[in-house]
Amino acid sequence: MIDLKNKSVVVTGGTKGIGAEISKAFLKQNANVIILARQKPARIIKTKGRKARFIECDIRNIQSLDSAVQLIKNEYKSIDILINNAGGAPMTSALTASNKFHEAIIDLNLSAPLNVSQRFAKIMMRQKTISNIINISSVTASRPTPGSAAYGAAKGGLVNLTKTLAIEWAPKIKVNSIIVGYIETENSMLHYGSKKEINKVAKTIPMKRMGKPEDVANACLFFSSDLADWITGAALEVHGGGEKPAYLDAAKPK
Repeated sequence: MIDLKNKSVVVTGGTKGIGAEISKAFLKQNANVIILARQKPARIIKTKGRKARFIECDIRNIQSLDSAVQLIKNEYKSIDILINNAGGAPMTSALTASNKFHEAIIDLNLSAPLNVSQRFAKIMMRQKTISNIINISSVTASRPTPGSAAYGAAKGGLVNLTKTLAIEWAPKIKVNSIIVGYIETENSMLHYGSKKEINKVAKTIPMKRMGKPEDVANACLFFSSDLADWITGAALEVHGGGEKPAYLDAAKPK
């Protein structure tokens, strides 16, 4: 049911962390993978003898984006799948953060995915087959996250954008989003402090472990396969069960 041979997949921010694992997952399915990112990966993204194509691109810069899209259009017969993975933000207080900081976070996590999607959608609309766009969102989209005001708002907007584009671009393009929970990557230590802290966080998750990049990659494969043939506008929660209500630890009912 997952046959992606000769399909062309564009992954933004696909050089490390979740993005790198998404790229490898599609390579394993014999797809042609094109990575758009600002910096070349430390190591070539490859698996099973297949390599991802890297194109330097700052998706926040329209000129850079348009150049990359034109290059891909010229070299590939079709663009079948777009995964808007690039994103992120450091923790900071909404009270003290600058306007420039807020604008940059919203630009990367909301405006850029819209601009990227629009450009590839124009190509997809002219193709005979049905294409897929997958937006990588976050649990911050649906719950308050102190220190991530702009990021959470942008990721919430990305989920809404997904639902809107799914209607506008149906039936030629399916558009879905993935609500990603706590994932352990090579940068987790910077965010959580140490392996000890990561283990503490894992204990708060119903599945009792942090997510792996592969968990998100598998969800992308699902949305790209015939198994999700009638699914569009969906927001799939990949978070190990989420978080239990805080009051359960505060209250001790008899």
